Amino acid sequence: MKTSVVLTSVILGAFASCAVAADFSIKGSVSETVDASKNYFLSAAPTGATAKSLTSGTLDFLAQTPTTRYLLDTNYSYYKYFGPGAADVPLVWGTPFNIAFSIDHVTELAKYNFNATWNRADEATTILAQTGVAAGRGSVNTYSVGGGVNRDLSRADTVSWTANASAVSYTDPAQTPSNDLTAGLTWNHDLSSTIGLINSVNLDWFAADNDTQSERLFWKLTTGLQSRLSSRLIFSADVGVGFANAWQKGATQTVVAPPVILGPGQIPPLVPFQSQAGTGNSILADVALTYDLLKTTKVSITAAQAIAPVITGQLQKSDTVGLTVSHAVNSYSNLSFATQLTYVPASPAGNLFGSQSSASDFFSAALSYGYQFTREWRSNVSYTYLVRNDDTGVVRSSIILVSLTRDFNVLGNPTAINQAEAERARQRERNSVGYVFPFYH
Repeated sequence: MKTSVVLTSVILGAFASCAVAADFSIKGSVSETVDASKNYFLSAAPTGATAKSLTSGTLDFLAQTPTTRYLLDTNYSYYKYFGPGAADVPLVWGTPFNIAFSIDHVTELAKYNFNATWNRADEATTILAQTGVAAGRGSVNTYSVGGGVNRDLSRADTVSWTANASAVSYTDPAQTPSNDLTAGLTWNHDLSSTIGLINSVNLDWFAADNDTQSERLFWKLTTGLQSRLSSRLIFSADVGVGFANAWQKGATQTVVAPPVILGPGQIPPLVPFQSQAGTGNSILADVALTYDLLKTTKVSITAAQAIAPVITGQLQKSDTVGLTVSHAVNSYSNLSFATQLTYVPASPAGNLFGSQSSASDFFSAALSYGYQFTREWRSNVSYTYLVRNDDTGVVRSSIILVSLTRDFNVLGNPTAINQAEAERARQRERNSVGYVFPFYH
C-alpha cells in the first residue's frame, strides 16, 4: 500500500508541476458493461451460468507544449459476479484500477520518454487470458517505471533504447511477489522508401521473492523487415532466437502444496512460482499481412512462434495463427471479427519454455458490433467463443457482452488524447502476442 501511495503522489506531483503554461485538455467517460456465459471461466465442470456487471470510469489529463507532452490516464472500475456460477469464484467482486503517467519530449533528432504505471487487475481472468486456464484468487498489483530514447542517426537509420522495471504483488498472501527488469535496443534501417530493416535485442530478468530466491534471464535477438508492398498492402516479418537460463540463489527446498478440496467448476488457487534451474533456447518467428480490402474494410493475418512471460513469471511458448477483419458500416457503426488458433506444447521437466504439463490447443473467435448514437453516447455488442483442448478434455465457452458508454469532454481539444489512446491500444496488442485468448473480455 505504501508503494502505491508514493507512486501516485509522484505522478500527480510531476503532472501538476509540468502542466504550467501548457495547452491543457481533460476528457473522460463512464460505462456500464454486462456479459454472461454458461461457462465464464472455461471450467471442465461449471456449476452454472455466470453474469458479470462492470461499472467503470476514465479521466485523462493532457498538457502539452511545442516540444513536450504530459499525459495522465486514470481508470477505475467495479465488477460483481451473479448467478449460480458465481459460487465457483473465490471473490465475487473487485475493483480493477489503472493509472499511467507519461512524458514525451522531442528535439530535432531525438524523442525521449518516461512513464510510470500502477495497475490492479483480477487475477483469475488475467491468468485465463494469458494461459487459457483460470487460476488464483483476488487481485494482482503491478507497479512499473520506465523510459526510452529514440534517436535519428541519419535519414535512413534510427536507434532506440527502452528500459522498464516492475514489481508484482498479490492480495492473496499465499502468492509469490516478484520483480522484473526489461530492456531493449533496436536499430531501424530504411533500405528504400517502402522497405525497412529492423534488428533488435531484448533482455528480461525476473526474480521471485520466494524461499529459493528463484531468478530467470531471457534474451531475444531478432531481425526482420517491414514493407509497404502497395498503397493497400503492408507486410512485416521477424525471425530470431530466444535464450533462457534460470537459477536459485537460496537453499533448494521441496515445496508441497497443501491439499485443496474444490467443488465442481471452482477456480483452483495459483501455484506459487518455482523456477527450474537450467537453460533453454528456441527459434522465434512472426509474420503479419495487413490489406485494405476496401476503403472501409481492413484484413489482417498473423502467424507467430513466440515466447511470452506471463504474470506469474513463467515463459510460455506458443504457435499461433490469427485473422482480424474490421469494417466501417457507416459513419456511426462498425463491425469487426477476430479469431486465433494457438498451440502450446507441453513443458517437461527441465524445459524453461512452458507453463503447462501437457500440450494444449486453444481456439477463440469474437464478433463485435459498435454503434455511435450521438457524439457522447456509444454502445457495443459482442459474442466470444472459446475452446480449450488438453488432457482434461474439450471445454467450450460462449460469452455475450453488451456495453453502454458516455464520453465527455471537460476542457480543451481531446484529439491529442485520442491519439495517445490509439498508441496505447497498439502497444497492448503487441504485448498480447503469445497469449492464448487475447480477445477474452
